[in-house]
Amino acid sequence: MKSWMAAIAALSLAACASTPTPREDPRSGAVGVRSIDKLMPSDDRMQLADNETFQMPLAEAGNAVPVYPAELLAQRLAPQTVCLRVAIGADGRVMDSQPIDDVQAGCAIGSDARFVEAARAAAAQWRFDPAFRCVYPGAKPDEQGCVTGKEESVAVSLAFSFVFEQKDGKGSVRVGG
Repeated sequence: MKSWMAAIAALSLAACASTPTPREDPRSGAVGVRSIDKLMPSDDRMQLADNETFQMPLAEAGNAVPVYPAELLAQRLAPQTVCLRVAIGADGRVMDSQPIDDVQAGCAIGSDARFVEAARAAAAQWRFDPAFRCVYPGAKPDEQGCVTGKEESVAVSLAFSFVFEQKDGKGSVRVGG
């Protein structure tokens, strides 16, 4: 009985070892993204009154990350971090994006311009549920959401970091910096 079980186990292992593994295209690229809102200058931050609250814009589920520029894949570049300030209108559409140069946050301008353009092209297509300020008629109540207040959609700017990288000859996603 033991020799029969050993033979089955040996055949099973041989079958696993002989199964070919599919090869991935070593030139594929991937992108990670993270929010870096703390880089926004304090002068640019919204100031709320005592009877107001603020709801950040919520990204729609279909917002795609940038595509790694195909013409750069063969160069096997080190990870490239591109940071953008993204202006989101009161309607939730992206109005504009501009590169951010902040060495402390790992956001040095100097990456290949094609990475910057890929990040800007993706961000231009993004949609959000708009940010809003909730204004209460009296003092701010202790409630979730804006049940007793009046919602006012507002335009905002957010900062994002995009990390373009390749690892071991193939693309990988790294969110963060």
